[in-house]
Amino acid sequence: MNADTVVTLIKRARSGGDDYGNAVYTEEKTAVFAEKKSVRQSEFFQAAAAGFKPEIVLEVYDFEYHNEELCELDGERFKIYRAYPVGKTGRTELYLTAIVGDTDVFA
Repeated sequence: MNADTVVTLIKRARSGGDDYGNAVYTEEKTAVFAEKKSVRQSEFFQAAAAGFKPEIVLEVYDFEYHNEELCELDGERFKIYRAYPVGKTGRTELYLTAIVGDTDVFA
C-alpha cells in the first residue's frame, strides 16, 4: 500500500444537548496514513441507488479504523458511508461522500 496521504478519522459521540434542545457532540480525531483510490464504476452506480454520491475511496490499515463516521481530507469533511475489508491484506477501503449542509442528521 502506498500510504502517502494523511487523513483524519473522526468519531462522534453525543454528549447531551444545549439549552435549546440541540444535540451537542464531542469528537475524537485520529490522524492516519491512507492511500487514495479511484471510485470504481460499479461502486458509483450501487451507491447512487442507495442515495449516495461516492467522492473518494481511501485504503487504511485495519488496526487504525474503528468504525469512525467521518473523515477529514485536505480541509474538507466527508461521511464514511461504507467500510469494506480488503481480503486478508490487513487493510480496509473507506468509501466517502460529501456532507451537504450543516446538519446532525446522517444519511
